[in-house]
Parts: sequence; structure tokens; C-alpha cells
Amino acid sequence: MYQFISDFNHSSFRRKVIPQELVSGWPCIQKIGRALCITIPYYARRAEQGRIELFPLYCSVTFPLGNQDRLLDFTTYPHQKEWREIDYTKPAGYFKHSALADVKTKAQYQELCGQLYGYYDQMAAAITRNEPFEQEDQMAALFTKLMEPGHYPQYLRINKKFYSYFCRL
Repeated sequence: MYQFISDFNHSSFRRKVIPQELVSGWPCIQKIGRALCITIPYYARRAEQGRIELFPLYCSVTFPLGNQDRLLDFTTYPHQKEWREIDYTKPAGYFKHSALADVKTKAQYQELCGQLYGYYDQMAAAITRNEPFEQEDQMAALFTKLMEPGHYPQYLRINKKFYSYFCRL
């Protein structure tokens, strides 16, 4: 999953369509028709006065998992009726939030992110094999720790079923 997102983030489509100052957020996995798909949200961040401001989710892309050449959806949120009340000039939150107080180094944070992406991979494999995903609770606990609370309501707008199940804020 992480490699798929990284590959997309270095693609020509990404460079042409999604502003370069945006970073990818936590993806969701969903079935669209018979295809297992990934939706990747993007947002801006900015270092300001010793902390990192995280701005509201700005856009997302959706692809069949493993096929970044087949774009299914590209949505820019400020142009959507349901998102118009969000103030994109103000941060939605700040990194790092209180649930990450015990994470002292960038390496520790990256390790946690790697673990979460590992759970994404295991979940996608289980869905593909039509088997139960045995690590749901572990994924939910880690996802809840890593999720920026200020972004959470916006993630729910993208896919309430996925984000509310795997992130229990």
C-alpha cells in the first residue's frame, strides 16, 4: 500500500493535477463494483512557530488498488457543497497531537506509520482472498493513535464506513 501511494505521488498525473505542496493522508480501502479501490486524500501542512499546522483535507483520488493508471475519481473538496463551511485558511489541527506524546523521534513515528501500512496490506490481501481480516483491533488501535483529531471529521465525509470502523476517536 505504501509503495503504491509513493509511486502515485511520483507520477506525472500527481505532478500535473495535485498541487505539490499537498501531502497524502491516510487512505481508505473500499469496493467499488467488483474492484477493490483505494482513495488517497491530500492536505497542506506548514511549519509555523515551532509546530506543524495541518490544514483541512483538500482533495482526493480514487484508483483500483494496484492500478494508478485508471483514475476512478478526483475530487477537490472546497468546491463540494458539503465542504463549503470549512475554512481552508485555518489549520484543522497540529502535529503532533496528544495521542503521540510518547513518540519521541521521527524514526519512531515512521515505524508506527509503517506498521499501519502493513495492516492495510494485510487487510487488502484478506479481502482479495475473501478471508476475514484478523488484525482489525490492532489496526484500529494504531489508526486511532495516528489519526489527527482535527482531520477526523473530514475523513468521515470521505468514507464514514471505513474511517469510523478503523479509527475510533
